[in-house]
Parts: sequence; structure tokens; C-alpha cells
Amino acid sequence: MTEASLGTDRNFGVALAALGAVLFSTKAVLVKLAYAYPLTPEALLSLRMLFAMPVYLAVAAYLSRSAVRLSARDLLGIGAFGLVGYYAASLLDFAALVRISVDLERLVLYTYPLIVVLLSALAFGRPITRNDVLAFGVAYLGLALVLLDDRARAGATPAWVDGVLLVLLSAIAYAVYLIGSQKIIGRLGAKRYTALAMLAATGGTLLHFSLTGPASQLLEQPAVVYGYGFALAIFSTVLPSFLTSEGIARIGAANTAIIGALGPIATMFISWLLLDEAITAIQLTGTALVLLGVRAASRSPSR
Repeated sequence: MTEASLGTDRNFGVALAALGAVLFSTKAVLVKLAYAYPLTPEALLSLRMLFAMPVYLAVAAYLSRSAVRLSARDLLGIGAFGLVGYYAASLLDFAALVRISVDLERLVLYTYPLIVVLLSALAFGRPITRNDVLAFGVAYLGLALVLLDDRARAGATPAWVDGVLLVLLSAIAYAVYLIGSQKIIGRLGAKRYTALAMLAATGGTLLHFSLTGPASQLLEQPAVVYGYGFALAIFSTVLPSFLTSEGIARIGAANTAIIGALGPIATMFISWLLLDEAITAIQLTGTALVLLGVRAASRSPSR
């Protein structure tokens, strides 16, 4: 492959990752809109996965016809990372959105690139540099500003604290998924891996709901709730999951995470337009610091 074609492929990867980040950013807003109706996080996540499942089944079946055979290790990796990245991370995130604002959820979740850097250091022996320490300090200073501002407006209730902790756990789970996915994607291909991982997550989600119920949460909802579930499945799940996996395949997990900076910005303005959530000067300053810190932590070419 020539240098020019490598550059083109990289630019295409950047574009895919950027579009995936923007589409992912609509998730929190759609979840908040759906929560205007009597709906549990488990039920809404199940609707999302049920609507998405036929697409992933079709893609997995089509790509498996002439593909590399799945080893036991492949199946274990797909199942484990699918459950971590799209079942556990999503369920934690949906539960957090019952308790905190969309803007705060997206910004806390966006700390996952920093977690990617930290976990990469632990897993692969990559050193934590002085630049990393400074970047982490800047990013978490910005996050602290946003947390304090949101706390002053919403109040530091137990639910608010739980929401922040839940979304932080979601960010950790998603970082683990990003790191763990790279080698398997290289072997199986991004589309096939994503389809199979999402099917594993769907199985985990439906099993969870079957144990928590009730079935009426899925079967007795107004049409608008099913519309939100469908939109979550296609525009906030199917399309961005494939786009993000293709981005990882072309530019790597850390670079894909950096481009995710578009997510908090898009979420901020979408929630302002549709949910009437305020945009404050402190929030803008804190967001800028978080994005600056994440960018600085990922400047090394090896990342």
C-alpha cells in the first residue's frame, strides 16, 4: 500500500470514527426522552437490543459464509468483550441517565480515553509520562468544574452521586472493550466482530430482563416508546457500532477515542435543543479542559 493510499485510508478512518461519535452522542438524549414514560433502564435497553438484533444476525450470517473459522478463544473473547462493552457499559449508562443530566453523563463517559491510556499502561507496559500526568490533571480539573456546577444546580442527592459513579463504571467498561477488541478485530474483521459481539450483548441483556421483568415493560408501551427504541437501535447503536469498529481497525483504539471528543460537544447542543438543558460558562470551560486533557494524553504516536 502506497503512502498516499495509507493516508486516504487513515482519513477515511477518522471520518468513520467522527460520524460514529456524533451518532453515539444522540443516545443519551433519546434515553432521556424515553424516560418521560414509565420505563425501566432494563426494559429500554432490551427494546434497543431487540430492534438491533435482526441487523446483527443478518450481518453475522452473511460474513460467516466464507470467513475465518471461530476458535474457542475467539468465541470467549467475543462473548466477554461483547458483554462488557455493550451490555454492562450500556446498562450502567442507562441507569445513570435516570439520575443525572445528559451533559454530565456524556462528559463523565468521555473520560474513557484517559482510562484507555491508563489500562494500556497496565496491560502492555506503556509508560505513564509526565505529559500523561499533566493531561490527566487538566482533564479531571475540567470534570470537577462541571461536577460542581451540575451539583449546585441539581443538588448532591444520593441519586446524583450514584449516577456519577454508574457512568464512571460505564466508561471503565467501554475502555476495556476498546482495548480488548483490537486483536480480535484484526483477526475476524470489524463488521463480523461487531455483529457477533452485539449478539452476545443482546443475549446478556435479554437474560437480565427476563430475570427482572415484568414483561409488560416491553409489551404494553405507547407507540412513541417503540419509536425511541427503534431510533436507539439503528441510529445510536447499529450504525455507530460498525463505524467505530471500522475506525478502530484503521486508526487504532486510542485515536478513535480521541475523535470521540465530538460526542460531548454534540450531546451538549442536542440536549440544549431538545431537552432544554442549560449551557453554562462553567460547563463550557470544564468541557474544554476535559477535551484538552484527553487530547494531550493521546498525543504520543504510539497511541
